[in-house]
Amino acid sequence: MNKRKLIAIAVILMTVTMMAPIASEGTEAISQNDYSIVIAGYYDSDHKQDVNIDLTNGQNVESSLYIYNKYDKDLDIQFTVRSYADEVQFTSVPGTTMVKAHDMTRLTFSIAVVPTCNSMKDVNLKMGITITELPDNVSVTEIINFNVNVISEYDSDGSYNKFFGFIENNLPEPFNTSITPFIASMIAYILLSYLACIIIVPRLANFFNRMTVHDDQKKFEKIFTSLVVLSIGIVTINPGLVILGADASILDLAFRLTMTFVIITASFAIWKIYIYIVQNLLYEYEKMDDSVLDTSLMPVFSTFGKLIICVFAAAWLMYLYGFNLQGIIVSAGLISLGITMGAQRVLSQFFSGISLLLTKRFRRGDHVKINGDDFIVKKVKLMYTEFTNKDMSEVITIPNDRVESAVIRNSDADPNAEEDEE
Repeated sequence: MNKRKLIAIAVILMTVTMMAPIASEGTEAISQNDYSIVIAGYYDSDHKQDVNIDLTNGQNVESSLYIYNKYDKDLDIQFTVRSYADEVQFTSVPGTTMVKAHDMTRLTFSIAVVPTCNSMKDVNLKMGITITELPDNVSVTEIINFNVNVISEYDSDGSYNKFFGFIENNLPEPFNTSITPFIASMIAYILLSYLACIIIVPRLANFFNRMTVHDDQKKFEKIFTSLVVLSIGIVTINPGLVILGADASILDLAFRLTMTFVIITASFAIWKIYIYIVQNLLYEYEKMDDSVLDTSLMPVFSTFGKLIICVFAAAWLMYLYGFNLQGIIVSAGLISLGITMGAQRVLSQFFSGISLLLTKRFRRGDHVKINGDDFIVKKVKLMYTEFTNKDMSEVITIPNDRVESAVIRNSDADPNAEEDEE
């Protein structure tokens, strides 16, 4: 009986031994020679190395990952990622994908740094790529190490407790703390703004005053003084906080608030200067007999000026608070559309005035009949045209959009004028 058992066991062992090569051939494990992983400019699985990347605050870098299937079977690809710092993360990772036999696929992934963080060195991120041979489900995992260096614009290590951010504070106690260079630097910045007001403001005011008819130098000096003092005072808050060693989140908030104030203040100052200059220039041109420019154009110039200043200020503010370019363009378009629709009548008069001046349907002194009424042309302006009645007892003002659309008979016009000009 024992002999029979031994013979049976021996037969089973021989059978298993003979079948083992066949089974192993059917489930041959995938090797690193059967595929290749390449991250353009950073990594190649044939020559394994860590991926080193330098990033700044708020930066998002996108990279391309190529997987080459050198095998004669399809490969299923899955990704897992891990970061060892909350400030640096994978923001987009490829999903599950399949690579056909002897084919290649291109995928993309992104690594981003939060907007507010201090400088960091060698932040480690890992990407695991599991490659599974189909249909046998034999897998191998490739681990890629990323070392990210964050270069922060809010890093205060180089400016902490230094006068103006670069002169060491070597004073004895109790003046060796960061409060001393902070106060001294702020006082110096205030004195700098005062000197700027004394030296620069009168020259700027005089320059703009020459472009106007009235003596508005004092108004210009007041505007420029307020602008210079406020701008320098507000902008220097950030360097002061850096000297104090404030956290990156506080520095970022202070920067956004100060820049918001500067943008609004600068826009208001530019608007005031623009209005002063345009008003005075139009007043000067209006006194010229043959000038087509006059103070009636002020609404047009005011509308266009407001449109341009508002669009640029809004775009700058949106960019400051992280809106993308597409959102800025759409918003600017909506603002432009709203202002244009609001000034539709004004723009209609403006362009009608240009049309009348270019087509020369009548000139000053011409006797014209408009919709059956007799008039004498007094003055053609861009926004409206002035007429008098026959006995010169009244001045009639008609908006140019109505004049343009009316039927006009000019008894003084030369019917051969165009032929003579030719």
